[in-house]
Amino acid sequence: MSDAQYQSALNFYGQGRHAEGIQALAAGVQGGHAPCMALLGHQLLAGRGGAPMDPPGGMRLIMGAAERGDAYACTVAASLMAAGVPGKPDWNRALDYLKRGAEGGFPLAQGQMRLLSGQTGEDWRAMRRAIDIKTWRAAPKPTSLSKAPRIQTFEGVASPQVCDWLIGRAQGMLRPAMVYNTAGGNALSTTRRNSAAELSLADVDLVVLALRERLAACAGLAVMNCDAPQVLHYKVGEAFTPHVDFFDPANPSQAMAMGAGGQRIATVLVYLNDEGLDGGETDFPTLRIRNRCKRGDALVFFNVDPAGQPDRRTLHAGLPPTEGEKWLLSQWIRDRPAPGAGDPSLIAALGGR
Repeated sequence: MSDAQYQSALNFYGQGRHAEGIQALAAGVQGGHAPCMALLGHQLLAGRGGAPMDPPGGMRLIMGAAERGDAYACTVAASLMAAGVPGKPDWNRALDYLKRGAEGGFPLAQGQMRLLSGQTGEDWRAMRRAIDIKTWRAAPKPTSLSKAPRIQTFEGVASPQVCDWLIGRAQGMLRPAMVYNTAGGNALSTTRRNSAAELSLADVDLVVLALRERLAACAGLAVMNCDAPQVLHYKVGEAFTPHVDFFDPANPSQAMAMGAGGQRIATVLVYLNDEGLDGGETDFPTLRIRNRCKRGDALVFFNVDPAGQPDRRTLHAGLPPTEGEKWLLSQWIRDRPAPGAGDPSLIAALGGR
């Protein structure tokens, strides 16, 4: 009967009847049906599809489904482990779950295994042995564009295959990009005309998280201080006018955001494409620096000075492409771990590790 409930839930979602979809999944969960557990758990992680936001509850369902061998749940569980939800990234456990997801036939797990290992075929055990997360934690040698404020570029941070993977992951998730407004929330603005896809806890995968390890190494900062990464897309003529990435302590709403989650001390931009692209540079008008990296290279700049104070010289703009389209991965890094890291309720949901 649970298979029928799962199919009913999918049908309800397809019709936009989210409340009935949740009810069907909940009925399947009561019967211990792993696919229902996995799907409802994933919805609870981000509060989607009519489900409330309940990360601990979602994680318990995902872990329960993974222990029952559900390939989809194993793949999501892998991301939770690598993201450091239990307090710090557990890559051994993450890769074991990812291998189980690949062995279970889940295409997203199989694609990640191939990319991370650099191998083809379906020998998932050999791929698991070949993946060495230490290589992802090594930063290339930097090239300095400015010493104060510190601005550097790093070549070959992401392979062409990883760049294509990130673009592919983002394409169905793009929404109009927003800015942080004076009222303390995100809003659309005429100062920013591009699209963005935020890769939240429910969306990241091990390819994204392995790259995040490398980006943190490039900045010389802790990976657990990283915000959710975003993939940015600019069409011809779309731009982000000059702005700063730090929170301004003099602005009450921004001071509150900084107090809750920390200051954005560094920004990392990975350029995901360059073929057919003209324009689209990152411009620092105060410093008279204008840069556009090659595909797979990264630009790292620090938004604060050595004393941790906002550095207004980091004013920058995303210039519009004059031909082609621009794809970037944007990663903010703060001065402290993400809120909720090591939360006992999340640790318990993930099996106490």
